[in-house]
Amino acid sequence: MNQFAALKTDYVRKKLASTGIFNHIVYLETTTSTSDVARALPCIQDKHGTLIVAEEQTAGRGRKKNRWFSPKGKGLYFTLVLNPPEMSNVQLITLAAGVALTEAMENTCGLATKLKWPNDVYVRDRKLAGILTEAISRGKKLLAILVGIGINVNHEKGDLAEEIRNVSTSLKIAANKTVSREELLLNVLKSLDLAYRKLLRGSSGEILKCWLEKAAYLGERVVVTNENTSIEGEFIGLSNEGALLLRDYNNNVHEIWAADVIRCRKL
Repeated sequence: MNQFAALKTDYVRKKLASTGIFNHIVYLETTTSTSDVARALPCIQDKHGTLIVAEEQTAGRGRKKNRWFSPKGKGLYFTLVLNPPEMSNVQLITLAAGVALTEAMENTCGLATKLKWPNDVYVRDRKLAGILTEAISRGKKLLAILVGIGINVNHEKGDLAEEIRNVSTSLKIAANKTVSREELLLNVLKSLDLAYRKLLRGSSGEILKCWLEKAAYLGERVVVTNENTSIEGEFIGLSNEGALLLRDYNNNVHEIWAADVIRCRKL
């Protein structure tokens, strides 16, 4: 049996108790995915701040059902339950989570990272973390938003699946040191709470500004692919709602939404 150092959830709970945020933690050694567990919570509309965290996911996933490899005890794999007001913008919450991740990584291990629209964190052109944000509704009523986050923390190169080994990395590899998963989790939650509060008080412009300061490919040529077509052009910014703004070769500006995109890459 593989031995691993379990996440010290009691320590995390104690540190969070004084803040009043995300202090209901459900800890699992193994699960299919933390978002599956969150989605099955009874009365999910009353579970704001619940944190589902697992040491290992057997069916972790990212956008478009892409698999997220989650070896035991190596990373942080968790889902946060938010109960925001009606008509909340899921895309803006994804961007806020991205900003929180970059801040937390810098505060925890001094590593400067980049945000790749719409939901990934990169360092030195290698993927480090991903965000999957899902709205849970009953009819037209929004019940909850699930913010799923996967971070490669203390993976060695051999812990990364062979199919992603040349395009992914971990904090340990990039920073050349072991990183405290507990401190990283605390920093993520604190930064995300601050970012979320900014959205609630209508300060989405601050989130967009912070996101663009960390944006990969801004001002560069990219190609955005959806199920039916591809668009090439210059990544010129974000709309007020968090859509990518792309200026094509004919000087037309396209507003592109994350839900429609399969892939965005630099040319």
